[in-house]
Amino acid sequence: MTEFRITHEIHKVHPDIREMLTATTIEAINETSARSAEDAARVLRHKLAEIGVHMSEAACLAAIERIRSGKQLRFEIERETDDAE
Repeated sequence: MTEFRITHEIHKVHPDIREMLTATTIEAINETSARSAEDAARVLRHKLAEIGVHMSEAACLAAIERIRSGKQLRFEIERETDDAE
């Protein structure tokens, strides 16, 4: 299983962020089932940004490809550290 680590203080604002990430990812997958993986990745990236999560296009593409191949996806949320500044 691949973990997509999200370093963000969003868990303070949205305690249910894992559920939001899952729902948003499923929504993007369902909306883009007939599109290319690259198009689906752009939709996923946009939808995640709407809930305050920013992932690179490469990470979104990897997530789409992983889900479409039937593999699991897990989001790991970590506290933002001072090193990120």
